[in-house]
Amino acid sequence: MTDFRLPASDTTPSTDRKTEARRQPRLKIPAMYSLVRVRPAGADRYCWTGHIYDVSLSGMRFELDQPLEPGTDIEVRGILPGQEHVTFQATGKIVRFHDEEPELGPTRMGMVFEQFHSEVDQDRLLGYLGNHGLKIAA
Repeated sequence: MTDFRLPASDTTPSTDRKTEARRQPRLKIPAMYSLVRVRPAGADRYCWTGHIYDVSLSGMRFELDQPLEPGTDIEVRGILPGQEHVTFQATGKIVRFHDEEPELGPTRMGMVFEQFHSEVDQDRLLGYLGNHGLKIAA
């Protein structure tokens, strides 16, 4: 397996208007190396699979073939790239679409994390972000 490292420029937070309200800086992830499984909150099985575009301790941007409306409560299992894949599970809410015009194919959307499955999941994500140069606010 190839050791995957993010370029230093990908660890800088964006400063556009949409990101100013974010509580934490986000780490850009090459989507083709990531995976996210998504299910409606409380469902037994993950029913959608997509890719992560960026992630922080407070939320992430990802894509699915199935657009989910803002306000939808979901559970996610994220798999982040690296020499050893890092996984985490969290619950949260869809907060916005990132695609301006509906098109055929995947839809990018943003979610806010409301709770991690366990403290271990939060610690894994925190460690991953720190190892890739993101300074996390307390």
